[in-house]
Amino acid sequence: MADFIDRAILIGIGLEKKAKQMMDELAALGSRESGEGAEAEEELSARQRIENKVVDEGVAALREIISVLREGKEKLDREVVEKAELLLERLHVATTEELDVVKEMARTAREKVDKLERRVKKLEEKLKEKKDKDKEK
Repeated sequence: MADFIDRAILIGIGLEKKAKQMMDELAALGSRESGEGAEAEEELSARQRIENKVVDEGVAALREIISVLREGKEKLDREVVEKAELLLERLHVATTEELDVVKEMARTAREKVDKLERRVKKLEEKLKEKKDKDKEK
């Protein structure tokens, strides 16, 4: 499932990049052919004016396609995150906050264990000393 989603996102990103590239090429072509100002417009033949109009319309269509692709990608991203969160909740996977609490509890427990080990060691040493004194008597 995740592989399918990754591919869909990559395809969407690839389409967006390709559409932007085509839009830039069409815009460059249109600006080259249209020349500058009204003087250039008068010098253009009817065919060139039609071609310029087609290029302008193509650029507008590609911009709209890019907008739709971007919205689709954002919607897909949101839905993937929502579904993943729902799945993790259903599987009872711990959240980051819960893991932080458990880490703190483990740290506190480790400190207590270390303290108790030192205390036991001191008590064992005292007991050994007492046994040694008892043997000497």
